[in-house]
Amino acid sequence: MHVVARTVAAVAGIEWAWAADQLEELVTAAGWIYRQPFEGTVSCTFDAAPGRAGAFLFGAEVTAVYLNLHESDGLGVPARRDLFVAAVSEISAQLGPPPMRCPGPDPSVGWWVAAGVLEIVDRAAVLDLWLRPAPRRVPPPTIPAADRRVNRAAPRTDHAADRPVDRAAPETDRATDGRVDWAGLEEGFAAAVASLVAGTTVRLESTAEQAPGDATGTLVELRQAEDCLTVRVGDGTETIQWPAAGQAYRTIAGNLVAVLRERAGDPADLVYRSALPVPHLPLRRA
Repeated sequence: MHVVARTVAAVAGIEWAWAADQLEELVTAAGWIYRQPFEGTVSCTFDAAPGRAGAFLFGAEVTAVYLNLHESDGLGVPARRDLFVAAVSEISAQLGPPPMRCPGPDPSVGWWVAAGVLEIVDRAAVLDLWLRPAPRRVPPPTIPAADRRVNRAAPRTDHAADRPVDRAAPETDRATDGRVDWAGLEEGFAAAVASLVAGTTVRLESTAEQAPGDATGTLVELRQAEDCLTVRVGDGTETIQWPAAGQAYRTIAGNLVAVLRERAGDPADLVYRSALPVPHLPLRRA
């Protein structure tokens, strides 16, 4: 049996008390190679044949168990989403559709299982499968009222990775100084649309005189919900189920750029409005 399928089957059927002295039972059932943690350690690793697995410990308590599914360092966001959706599909074949969905720069989905919550998390460098006693805590991103234009929110501590992870990529709220071209906008658009947090609304406008758009000046509107992305252009609306593969985001980006080229003319005239900065989007936030 494939390591992922065996791992899912093990955690779906084993009830345990998250005690360190029970960890060997879970590791063995998952088909990993168990190694006794050193006394006083806060983490340990196992060989998953192939791959790497491990656990985080707090005294005699296990706080999380993980399995690395894919190394994704250096991959673009759409390519990462291809790996993410493939993993979600594989595990959904065993457990059904995930009832927990969390879109964003590091998206995740989760299932309730006998031992707790099983989650797939797409982090920037690696795609992981995590088992926790409860869903990971992901506070909603906020911008302090004193400064709505700069993302000063404290970085989230990812319980999965056991280290701080900044939800905003370096590209966040970056002004283009008129140097963005249509090819760069399309590439950035695909990554940005694939990274929207649930509850986000993004509106694209033109700053040019006699700018086109609807009654509010909006050329394109994007709305991300937990289970779908809605794209509105003029009177037309398209809904894409979430999670979506990378090709879906590339297609959205290509179609939107084609519309914007026709209606806006110059990408330097484009700005976007959103309550939060949008990672990867190479446009100025109005």
